[in-house]
Amino acid sequence: MNHQKAIDILSGRRRGLVASLLRAALAAASRPYAAAMRLRRWAYRAGLLPSKAASVPVICVGNITTGGTGKTPMAIWAVRQLKALGKNPAILTRGYKATGGASDEAELLKGLTGVEVVVNRDRLAGARQAVAGGADVVVMDDGFQHRRLRRDLDIVLIDASNPFGYGRCLPRGLLREPRSALRDAHAIVVTRGDAISPRQLDALRGRLGRLAPQASLHTAVHRPVAVVDENGSEHPLAELAGRKACAFCGIANPEQFFRQLAELGVRLVHTRSFDDHVAYTPQLIDSLRRATSNCDSQILLTTQKDAVKLAGANLGRPLWTLAVEIEVIEGELPLLDRIQAALAAGH
Repeated sequence: MNHQKAIDILSGRRRGLVASLLRAALAAASRPYAAAMRLRRWAYRAGLLPSKAASVPVICVGNITTGGTGKTPMAIWAVRQLKALGKNPAILTRGYKATGGASDEAELLKGLTGVEVVVNRDRLAGARQAVAGGADVVVMDDGFQHRRLRRDLDIVLIDASNPFGYGRCLPRGLLREPRSALRDAHAIVVTRGDAISPRQLDALRGRLGRLAPQASLHTAVHRPVAVVDENGSEHPLAELAGRKACAFCGIANPEQFFRQLAELGVRLVHTRSFDDHVAYTPQLIDSLRRATSNCDSQILLTTQKDAVKLAGANLGRPLWTLAVEIEVIEGELPLLDRIQAALAAGH
């Protein structure tokens, strides 16, 4: 064995040891976190921690893992159903990484639904603000862990591609709280149901049925519906086929976005991903423009959540946006029945 090979082996062993120690430390930290979250939810169930009802029905869209399960498009879907029923809904969001009372998700929700979007970390106060503004039902975006505001319907999303966040709570895994929290769900929607095989989907639904026998089960997919050009005009998805593009995004699941583009026939010559909820500062925009300037591409492509933060930005090439909606492909009518039952119970 030569000297360099020995050094490489020792370096690899050191890296492996460091990685093992880090995993052990994170696992040790996740156990008290999971215990605390389990105790907290139990205290709310037992009435030891108080929850208060709003004066109108509250429908919550949430999840039990960090990352993009589809809460924002699901909240948009719920609002559209409520408007079709003649209701005047408002959306309540905590506004993750909000600046000046606004956030990327809030701007997207407002733009795509046309309803009032209240940004308030105090959900109870936010619900009261929404009611004062004329709302007769509130859709709480990302609120499954927020128990202080009582809800009439808890819709919990489970991403089929990684349903239980590697099976561990934060910080070792991606679970916000233990899987036992699903006992409080009224409806569970498996999103990205097309990301796994039918057999795997059946197995997942069976497991969810055992974890939450009280909940109705539904399946949804993220369906691209159009592409929007730099002037705000919509084009059919077929216009993307064969186009050379540089794609970028700052979302929790960037590979899903790039996969969708590839499936639509986009010729991806460069991709770049940023942290979820990234702030597009002038410096970052300049860096992005330089990175894509040498790409042999016709357009830039990004997500709706990113596009709302890039209005007026000069990126050197036309910026197109992929419009995506949630489509409930299995159990839509029972989910609508759940919504109508929540409206009746909230009066």
